Amino acid sequence: MRDMLSWGVSLPRMFGIPVKVHWLFFVVTIGLFFRQVGGERNIVWWGDVFLFSVVLLFGIVLLHELGHCLAGRLVGGEPQEILIWPLGGLAFVDVPHTARANFITVAGGPMVNLVLALLCGGLLALAGFMPNPFTLDPYTAAMRSTRDGRTYTSEYGLKLYEPGTSRPVDPPPGLADAFYKRDAFTVNEILGKATDASPPYQRAQATGFVVWVYRIFWLNCVLLAFNLLPAYPMDGGQLLMTAIWARRDYHTAARVAGMSGLMVGLLVVVASITFNETLFMGLGLFMMFSAYTRLTQSEAEDTGYGDFSQGYTSLERDESPPPRAKSVGPVRKWLQARTARRIQKELEAQQADDERMDQLLEKIARSGKGSLTAEEQRFLDRQSERYKRNK
Repeated sequence: MRDMLSWGVSLPRMFGIPVKVHWLFFVVTIGLFFRQVGGERNIVWWGDVFLFSVVLLFGIVLLHELGHCLAGRLVGGEPQEILIWPLGGLAFVDVPHTARANFITVAGGPMVNLVLALLCGGLLALAGFMPNPFTLDPYTAAMRSTRDGRTYTSEYGLKLYEPGTSRPVDPPPGLADAFYKRDAFTVNEILGKATDASPPYQRAQATGFVVWVYRIFWLNCVLLAFNLLPAYPMDGGQLLMTAIWARRDYHTAARVAGMSGLMVGLLVVVASITFNETLFMGLGLFMMFSAYTRLTQSEAEDTGYGDFSQGYTSLERDESPPPRAKSVGPVRKWLQARTARRIQKELEAQQADDERMDQLLEKIARSGKGSLTAEEQRFLDRQSERYKRNK
């Protein structure tokens, strides 16, 4: 009960990686779902809202985080956990402390979104449509056809054209009102009067399969663009950090990434106030908090503040009273608790790796190095690299 911010639901492992969903994810998702369904002029069926904003979004975010984890394995890293929470996903991956390894691991997530967007875009092109990722309404799913020049929509759009042409026409009297009131009987009655003898209009409506391929395409494009914002801790900010790290040094890169995170986070907060978007407000504050933490950590590393020997020296002085302990907020407590659990897991994993290393060395001494399996050889190489870094 004390550490409520750490509550979550554990899902089945994926590729051997623990997956956890934070309880706040359900709170925010349910709130956003009812907000969309309960809109004054909402005409979208609640099932489509649920499939798009909950199921599809969750699946793509999970694939994004798996991309980070699998890319980390390619550079000799070891994924620890995937956490899905209200502001997206977090992948905890232990990778070698090099710019190249971190760049590849970070790039693995956006690469998943890029591949999915290209696949869906290719399917739409084969079906004769030009997908537009810049529309603000994925439910209407407006797509221009390369075959007849018309703009096709889902059932939630209303595009009418002169028969056999790409010339749009205005809806007949009563059709628009009936459509937005979801009066299906009246809509079908009015549309049914468009016969060959009296053909004033034809409706351009895409099939359900094409509409959902477009929605997958649109969502991946939006997530890709959003994640590539040059702001720590977004993927774009971390890619910026690793690029500077490769040319300069780690601390300079961390400071630049932290400053960019503060500036972009501030812009997101201003935008959230302007457009009255609470979720963007939380995201902007999280970006600013993470960027500030990154900056303070970099300064502590540069000044030696993180050296425990400094603290031991100061504790031995009796002439000055001990400093008053600062109060710790619930968010910082949660972060500290997560850090402590992560360190404990790392220590346990290191102990298990050491025991397995001893077993493999005994196996080599007994049967030779050729007796190792491919997986055991990879494990041995990974541990050897880790020992070299820690020297």
